[in-house]
Amino acid sequence: MLLSDRMRAVVGLVQPCRSIADIGCDHGYIAMELVRCNICRHVIAMDINSGPLDRAGHNIADYGMQEYIETRLSDGVSALREGEAEGMVCAGMGGKLVISILEQGKALIGRMRQVVLQPQSELDEVRRYLREKGYLIDREDMICEDGKYYPMMSARPGAFGKLEWQISGNLEQKCRQSGVYINGIPANRQPFQISEVSKGEAQRLTRVQDTYGPCLLAMAHPVLKRYLLWRKEHFEEIRDTLLGRKQLTDRQQQRVEELEEALSDIVFCLYYYFRYQ
Repeated sequence: MLLSDRMRAVVGLVQPCRSIADIGCDHGYIAMELVRCNICRHVIAMDINSGPLDRAGHNIADYGMQEYIETRLSDGVSALREGEAEGMVCAGMGGKLVISILEQGKALIGRMRQVVLQPQSELDEVRRYLREKGYLIDREDMICEDGKYYPMMSARPGAFGKLEWQISGNLEQKCRQSGVYINGIPANRQPFQISEVSKGEAQRLTRVQDTYGPCLLAMAHPVLKRYLLWRKEHFEEIRDTLLGRKQLTDRQQQRVEELEEALSDIVFCLYYYFRYQ
């Protein structure tokens, strides 16, 4: 069974558990790898389309894993019953769809112990949703495969209620009490803390954490560094092309301002990034 680097990284974020639901399971490879590696004893592989689900069923049968993996036709977690799964994996779909699945199944998902997500787009919107809904993003990873960057995250539902844990003023006290560790580092010792930035930068800090990932930034992830530098060069090229024109339309001027803000955020990230190397 050949797994892509992206799939292996997603599997690596899953904490050992009795049972987990794989939402949008496609060919069932992630579910099979979770069982093969003894990470999960039971996986419920779910997909909204019968075609991928049938292929997953054939693959599961070919590897003799029917005893450990069951397949279900389901729109999000609609076919999942209370208490059947301790967590869920949702990988390989657009960010807006991920948010829709989380929102529609919030009563059920809110009682889970772990949620592992790998959105293909709208990463900032997904992280913002998690933050505003009280999830704790406790681990992240990022890989580059075939020239494309894939960030992914593990989150705990309802970890701190609805507080914005990354920048909340009483973060240290809460982390000491909860014993939270992020990538092996106590959360109250993470580099991004409200005490280290002015109040004027707090809004920016929230924005860059939503955009690039609080744990990826905290651990100075090597792939994130490549992504930040690539994005910086790309944005500078677009900005310089626009500024090279004799006269800008209002929309083009607005675009330049947006690029300047994005570049400023990247420099802000790189400052902290290299500071904690």
